[in-house]
Amino acid sequence: MKMRKQLLISSLALILATASGCSVIFDDSSEASSKAVSHSGAVSLSEKYTGYGFKALQTVEEQRLYEAIDSVVYKDESEEFTTDNLDNENKAGEVLELYKDDHPDVFWIDETEPYYYSNDGGKLTLQLTFKLSGEKLAQAKAKLDEKVSAALQEAPNEASSYEKELYAHDYIIKNCAYDEESVELHKSDTVRANEQNAYGALVEGKAVCEGYTRAFQLLCDKLGVDCWVIQGQAQGFEGEDNTNHIWNCVQLDGKWYQVDITWDDCDDTESALVTDAGSHLYFNVTTDEIKKDHKIAPTYSEYSASDIWYNGYVPQCDSTDYSYFTLNALAVDSLESEACAEYLAKSAAEGAQSCNYLIGDSLDFDSAYDEIVQGYAYDWMTAANEINGGANTLSSDCKLSSYSERRLIILILDYE
Repeated sequence: MKMRKQLLISSLALILATASGCSVIFDDSSEASSKAVSHSGAVSLSEKYTGYGFKALQTVEEQRLYEAIDSVVYKDESEEFTTDNLDNENKAGEVLELYKDDHPDVFWIDETEPYYYSNDGGKLTLQLTFKLSGEKLAQAKAKLDEKVSAALQEAPNEASSYEKELYAHDYIIKNCAYDEESVELHKSDTVRANEQNAYGALVEGKAVCEGYTRAFQLLCDKLGVDCWVIQGQAQGFEGEDNTNHIWNCVQLDGKWYQVDITWDDCDDTESALVTDAGSHLYFNVTTDEIKKDHKIAPTYSEYSASDIWYNGYVPQCDSTDYSYFTLNALAVDSLESEACAEYLAKSAAEGAQSCNYLIGDSLDFDSAYDEIVQGYAYDWMTAANEINGGANTLSSDCKLSSYSERRLIILILDYE
């Protein structure tokens, strides 16, 4: 069951899960020989790695571990390696998570036991746990490459960064289903397969929030759109506690926006939300908007042992320039404006699923909604049908929906 935004005419739920990462002590009886990683200098590392996860690292030792992970993770077989000791062995798992945040293509590290380690007091010895190896891993990588290439072939040519981002968002929603089975398994700390990575979302076509997030980041990266991951929690449904969650943010024209693609994925049976509007309620929103039902985890430099999750980077998102509804809704300051009917007529002429109105701050939202229900909607529809002269005639089965926290009123269109 998914936790979902609540609209006036429907309430939908989403339970989001992320599996916990853990480490176990490396078996000292292992006869495998470890390889010492040849490290670059601190300046060279900063030039070599530019991801937000790497930039969040606090010490040279953490940066060198990041480099060591990078030196072995793309091999077909997991190899034991040694690196500089850390002041806290738990840091190894934290560095690995930040590495994964920078590399959404890496899907083969086991989520439940991602690595083994041992410490002889001077050096740290680790071995990553691969879910696949050898020819099977090579075949899986090839499948993901094929899916990504196929997705990119359909992307709009000569498009803006916004259009590319929108394409990636809609592509995943159309080609990935929320994995309810895995959510149930996560309650007993069991990971089904690839539900938490890009392979699950793009190749297997089903995932939970982390899989959606990694897949979106991967496609955005390939399309040249600056995209990052945000860890935190999402609001529970009908009294349920907040649950761990992960989503994205993107940078367009130098400004950052929050994107929760999981919450935008509407089920086909949820007719009230199967509209362009319903599937973009969390597309390019501000930090203030996302915080109404999401909680952002602290940054890596600020989090403590009591915090479950942390973020390598948390940009401030305060622009509405590329909000979906800034670009795909009419700003309404007067219900009597002829523009309301004209905008509806234009939407109907294009055969749109919905017509979206953003109610201005000068109007009381609840009062405006009531007035639209009680008469303005009918007046707009009548005028729109007259404007369109019998083409794409709106029927009396059109429905109204509202999302008060966004000051959004959606007219779901039905045609005769």
